[in-house]
Amino acid sequence: MRLKNVTQLFKTPKCHWQVYLSYMFGAWLLVIGLANIQFFLVYENFAPKLLIVPSVVGLLVGFLVAKYRILRDRIEAKQMEFSSIVEMAEEVSYFQNLDRSYRFISPSVLKLTGYDVSTFYSMPNLFSDLVYEDDFPKWLAYERSIAEGHSPDPIDVRLTTKHKGLIWIRHVSRPIYEKDKLIAVSSTNTDITDQVSQTEAMKELALKDALTGLPNRRNLSYEAQRMLDATYPFVLIMMDLDRFKTINDSLGHSVGDLMLQKIKDRFELVLPQGAMLSRFGGDEFVFIIPGIRVEQDVEQMIRDFLKVVEHPMHLNGLNLHISASFGWVYAPEDGQDVESLLRFADVAMHMAKQRQGVYCLRYSGQVDHYHQRLLVIENRIRTAVEEKKIVPFYQPMFSTQTGDLVGVECLARWHDEELGWVSPEEFISIAEDINLIGKLGETILEQAIITAKKLSEFCPYKDVYFSVNASPYQLSEIGFVQKVKSLLEQYELPAKLLKIEVTESLFIGGNEYAINVLSELRALGVSIALDDFGTGYSAFAVLREGCIDILKVDKSFVQNMADNEQEKALVAEIIQMAHIMDLTVVAEGVETEAQRALLTEIGCDVLQGYLLARPMSEVEFCPYMNCAGAAH
Repeated sequence: MRLKNVTQLFKTPKCHWQVYLSYMFGAWLLVIGLANIQFFLVYENFAPKLLIVPSVVGLLVGFLVAKYRILRDRIEAKQMEFSSIVEMAEEVSYFQNLDRSYRFISPSVLKLTGYDVSTFYSMPNLFSDLVYEDDFPKWLAYERSIAEGHSPDPIDVRLTTKHKGLIWIRHVSRPIYEKDKLIAVSSTNTDITDQVSQTEAMKELALKDALTGLPNRRNLSYEAQRMLDATYPFVLIMMDLDRFKTINDSLGHSVGDLMLQKIKDRFELVLPQGAMLSRFGGDEFVFIIPGIRVEQDVEQMIRDFLKVVEHPMHLNGLNLHISASFGWVYAPEDGQDVESLLRFADVAMHMAKQRQGVYCLRYSGQVDHYHQRLLVIENRIRTAVEEKKIVPFYQPMFSTQTGDLVGVECLARWHDEELGWVSPEEFISIAEDINLIGKLGETILEQAIITAKKLSEFCPYKDVYFSVNASPYQLSEIGFVQKVKSLLEQYELPAKLLKIEVTESLFIGGNEYAINVLSELRALGVSIALDDFGTGYSAFAVLREGCIDILKVDKSFVQNMADNEQEKALVAEIIQMAHIMDLTVVAEGVETEAQRALLTEIGCDVLQGYLLARPMSEVEFCPYMNCAGAAH
């Protein structure tokens, strides 16, 4: 008898005995029946012992048939299992004879290539024909290796499909032997298009800046090294935006990011053909300009870049004016490796940033010496602040009407045993970078209040105010107003004798917190002075905030007004506008009699500069006061 669904019925060895018994019993009955007929016809005297041999034969035949049936069902089950796995698999598998005719090809070939199985059976070379022409030599070499009996690693090639265009596949083949003779080849093909795309995307991300899409530092280094290896000359220029951190802190990083993107777009409009622009990190950009060898041409190009940066930028409802500093080197003259070129350009850039009125420098040994000095400053400034070696110097300010001393500005000065005099342009920015400006500002403020108290006691009838600079970082600290109040109370100094000087950058984006801090200081009786007016971001818009008492005109306006009628008219307009708003106007940087005469003529209230008095230490300044002020 034939049992239904043998594969399901005899899944486990426990059921095999039923198959054996069934077939052995059936075969035994058949053989015994035939034997009985034979014995009945041939033998007259039949004996049961004559049935022993037929019984054994019947049982043996039944056992062998059962064994064959079980093995056949097992093979069929395995074939069904293999077929189901192959049909469900996305990978395309096939077996080819040596004449390239197919023994088997999986149905998934339709999804992979757009051609059905029957097409491949009728066209044995179709798979090879689909290999993209640029990859065919690789494919052919691989097939030859398989034909020689080797088992090479998989290869990645492209296929030209019927419905998806070019795709990437991972192809692997293995030889099939029969008695040590190669008879066929087994192959598996996997679609890796998405994987390749992701890999390429990751490679691109690894070489591009995520924000601007420009080549990143790694890409830049690779390109510079390639040009050095080819002994191809080029100029490397490094640029850093001035006061970019203030924009980020005041308006937020999203606005800062947008500014970087807009600057990138502007640079690409003026970038010479063949040049490379890279974002090196933060607000630093690096240019590689091949072929240029004339220093004047480099400087003209940098001027063009600077114009692009300085053009007003409208962001977040504000017209922002920014500037930049540049440092540059020749390659390979100034450096034989990429690291040195980048370091030297960075050194020159930072030196340009520290110098007043300088926007670009080429690297030189002197520049490198300056950079080493900055590193020493950074190492020694912490100790200097802790030990209060950075002290206030006092520069007097005088009334234009009476010539009397009305106030002094407290300026941080540092004399180091090893470095000598260290300029504020050098150490202030370093203190900001290493988050030391708050501690330094507090030290200068306290020492200034102590000196002011001493002088108020010596000259109780003379009100001379002390003006102390406060950075945006100090004003953003929680408790700054309370700190000022505590110092005034501790040293019993009247609040009217203290002025706090701030810069325009504090007001970027309508900084509500800063405005509230200044209002609280004014509520204590402390006046607020706006320093370096006209050089920052917001200019006249700052005055609308209503938290300023004194306007200090930047020295760049004062120094040009004697020889420039437009500058003179501009200063006059500033003074007139300030008086309408009930502000006191101080002119900084007065160095000539002509400047003093003009400022007095156009109605400036207070003068400050080397013509009148230089900054002095406390030891020099106290006798200078002479308890009655000085008439000038």
